[in-house]
Amino acid sequence: MIVFATRLTVKKAAAGLLLLCAVAVSVGYLMPETEPERIAASSEPQSPDLGMKLKDSEDGVRLLESCGWEIDPAPVCEQEVQIPESFDAAYQSYNELQQTQGLDLNAHKGKRATLYTYHVLNHPSGEEGVTANLVVRKKRLIAADVCSAKTDGFLHGITEHPDT
Repeated sequence: MIVFATRLTVKKAAAGLLLLCAVAVSVGYLMPETEPERIAASSEPQSPDLGMKLKDSEDGVRLLESCGWEIDPAPVCEQEVQIPESFDAAYQSYNELQQTQGLDLNAHKGKRATLYTYHVLNHPSGEEGVTANLVVRKKRLIAADVCSAKTDGFLHGITEHPDT
């Protein structure tokens, strides 16, 4: 039987700790960067992030494109709007549409916001003059819709792609 005896010194403890850290870093470096859960999650269709910050109209374009809409990047209109203090039947119905998308105008009653309007180029109806509207307050989306200006037109959320 062979016995090896040594005295533990501060230098030997520090060297052992340093060696242990080097092994841990090497193992971390050699591990694959993607895990199966992240690979599976990335292959699923991504839902648009309606809570993203919208600093300008270009961010609005990116949001609409992430929802599957092809739009003219130059906004048709960019104007300040006032959300009413109390909602009539039309506003109540519009807010119900917003709530289906995870948005809610109730918290913004009586507040000012910016309305961005864009031409939609790929609406399934094939109709001309379809617009997408984004209502933004403090760089946050508070309402969004796609609509037709025709008398018998339509109105739906930006995440919906209706069949014709």
